[in-house]
Amino acid sequence: MPVGKCALKVLAIGNSFTDDPIAYFDAIVRASGIDRSSLCLYTAVKGGASLEYWATTCHDGDEVTITRRSGLVTMPIIQAPIKELLAQDWDVVTVQQLSNLAQDSTSLSPYLPYLVNEIRELCPNKDVVIAFQQVWSYWGGHLQTSIYNWQNISEVAKSTIDYGIDMIIPTGTAIQNARATTLNTPHGLLRDDKHLAFGVGRYVAACTWFEALIAPVYGVSVVGNTATHDITETEQANSKYETAPVTDDNRTLCQQCAAAAIALRED
Repeated sequence: MPVGKCALKVLAIGNSFTDDPIAYFDAIVRASGIDRSSLCLYTAVKGGASLEYWATTCHDGDEVTITRRSGLVTMPIIQAPIKELLAQDWDVVTVQQLSNLAQDSTSLSPYLPYLVNEIRELCPNKDVVIAFQQVWSYWGGHLQTSIYNWQNISEVAKSTIDYGIDMIIPTGTAIQNARATTLNTPHGLLRDDKHLAFGVGRYVAACTWFEALIAPVYGVSVVGNTATHDITETEQANSKYETAPVTDDNRTLCQQCAAAAIALRED
């Protein structure tokens, strides 16, 4: 990470499992007090998109639109073939695998090495950090099932280092940490059978991204952040399972689950 630069431009490429961590990310950034004029986080998201989808999209030159989700920096090109979008001055580019392939190490190649090579070739910042989001496990009806799935996902995520990934964003580990605490819900912090629950689930994920990306650059940990989240009527209507708001009473535990995942990764 560009420690000491105090500026950060991030492009997150993925699917709905990218949207979940980013949904509350800007609220945490705003509450952190950092200079938002030096920051941007853009997403390129396609529902159900795998590494194969993004590699094919890049190879074929299909047009993609990126959306600013946090910060005030505006990138000059937001709609173009993805190679043109990658050829901008990013500090971090994140990628991830489709959740139902996350336990399959054979699904990484040749798509991940192709994307890594394209990012390194196209991005003018030759120190660009390429990060891989370790997604969360499905609940599977029981904590032990989710642990087994998480362990497999973690091993596959670790193997991405062999393909040129610089950093893991351990979102799945943070969620697994939360499942082992009073934060957990009857369906493992999920709003359906895959996606994170509105409230605590998404918040823990956002805290993980903050601690992975923002904290080392700006020197501000997510632990102690005052951002909370009340469940909206729209969120409640779109939840198959239970929701849990983020309050002043539980936000610190959410943040600690994320910080612990980052500390485990560094160990």
